[in-house]
Amino acid sequence: MQKVIAFIGVFFVCFYATVYADGWQDLPDGICAKYAAQEFEKIAPQPGVNWLKYNYDWVLQARQAGWVVKTSVHDVIPGAIVEWQGLKRDGGHVAIVRQVLANRIIVEEMNVGTITGTAVYNFGGESHQSPVTDGWNKISIRSILYSDLLKMDDKKFMGYIWPVRQSEYTQNPDKYIVSSVDQMKTKEPRYKSFKEYWAPTYMIKEFDKTAPAPGANWTGNVTEWIQNAQTAGWVTTLNSNEAQIGAVTVQYNPVNKLVKVGVICTINKDMLTIDLRKSDLSPFRETITASDLQKQDKEGYKLLGCILPIRVSK
Repeated sequence: MQKVIAFIGVFFVCFYATVYADGWQDLPDGICAKYAAQEFEKIAPQPGVNWLKYNYDWVLQARQAGWVVKTSVHDVIPGAIVEWQGLKRDGGHVAIVRQVLANRIIVEEMNVGTITGTAVYNFGGESHQSPVTDGWNKISIRSILYSDLLKMDDKKFMGYIWPVRQSEYTQNPDKYIVSSVDQMKTKEPRYKSFKEYWAPTYMIKEFDKTAPAPGANWTGNVTEWIQNAQTAGWVTTLNSNEAQIGAVTVQYNPVNKLVKVGVICTINKDMLTIDLRKSDLSPFRETITASDLQKQDKEGYKLLGCILPIRVSK
């Protein structure tokens, strides 16, 4: 019996095990497999997730269990499960597709981030272990280009499991035609004035969770956010010792003209933990002293300032 092992790709952790279980509910809370199965079950017709004879090769098992399976990266609908497997079948990952855009999909997934430990659990009558990340039992989103789906490091794209029974699909396949023309016409949703699946927009959403009304009400280029936020009535500072939980940090690399935007999620004495996102929305965190935040970091980023979740007093 093989045990679950870790596969660390671009900041996400996967599942693997040859096990026999009664259902997806037997999987531990927090891992990608249970979250994907849970969300699929919410919208799929009966009998729901009825494969899981073993906790990998979901696409193969789902096809055998009567679900529509697609192996082209463009043949996808919202609510489908997407699966990747290690080239040596020694690791995998599943996620739930939330949005289908012109050039990419938006997925939700769980247990994504840096490994912090190991969880031991029973599944199918056997003891197994899974890596635990700082994203354990936390939902994160990722934006994946179709061109990147097939080349996820040393994992391969296995396909999608649609929340549609093959019997229904066979009776009326035209109802489920995925038109590439329609996909190309799909516009990305907006959050306020920003594209929703843009890394800085994620920080705007986090800011709005703690900030008073009206929340983030500034616009413009990210390099102008500090000045624009101040003009819009927010307290800003270049002194990182004045930073607070929920504050947006804006750093700029003048050489490559890149911007790094984060949100301060914890403060422990003079140590700040900053939540950040890569361009594909993969999460990562940096822990740094307040004084070091004001210095140019090893990647060449300099602090432009912090936007505090506090309105300017009138």
